[in-house]
Amino acid sequence: MTENMQSLEGRNGSPEREERSGIVLKGAGYGVRMILPEEMSDEELFDELLRFSGDAARLARDIGVVLDLQGRSLGRPFLLRLLSEFVWTGEIRVLSWMSYNADTLDLLRASGFITEEPGSERPERRTVGTGSLVLMQSLRSGQRVEHDGDVVLLGHMNEGAEICSSGNVFVRGRLKGVVHAGMHGGQFCISAGQFEAKQLRLGGKLCSTLGSDMEWWGKSVVISLENDSLVVRELKL
Repeated sequence: MTENMQSLEGRNGSPEREERSGIVLKGAGYGVRMILPEEMSDEELFDELLRFSGDAARLARDIGVVLDLQGRSLGRPFLLRLLSEFVWTGEIRVLSWMSYNADTLDLLRASGFITEEPGSERPERRTVGTGSLVLMQSLRSGQRVEHDGDVVLLGHMNEGAEICSSGNVFVRGRLKGVVHAGMHGGQFCISAGQFEAKQLRLGGKLCSTLGSDMEWWGKSVVISLENDSLVVRELKL
């Protein structure tokens, strides 16, 4: 592998229908994690929730459940319907609400819901730090992802999409959206398989004058913050 280094300082058809999986239950130290698949439409999801009964529902009531909405964009009408038709009706004890969609997190927090991962009651199972978020998809315009840890996107990040991460951000495909890595400070980096973003932010440094005149535009790069300067390294594998 060879690399090219440059400082950024001073520069201001019909697709096939996919098979949709249903609700997934995963055991955890705090109880049960219920994953509500984001690829399902609202109506499909509510149909699935209405069929959710029996031992699994009793388990969610007795032990408690974390509702994982994944990247679903949640509006107030959907939230109210979810509460009235599933949570309250089924007497589900919700421990917390999880999502990596920033707009959904804002709504949940504004509504007074807990959005943090519950701590296990078993001390030996505690871990230090936050894990990586791996997204096996592409991000469309208008989609926002927020995560306390590294974010790995295995698809493309289209223009108008946004990722905010307290750690590193790795985009395997084309990066055209807005990335903010290391948003709480620290030594982190941004990596892209094909860099075409017009702006980025790394820690407290913002660069908003990027363009196709950059010699590494459209290439595989790693961008880091060194001596308070944004430095880009072109990767040639």
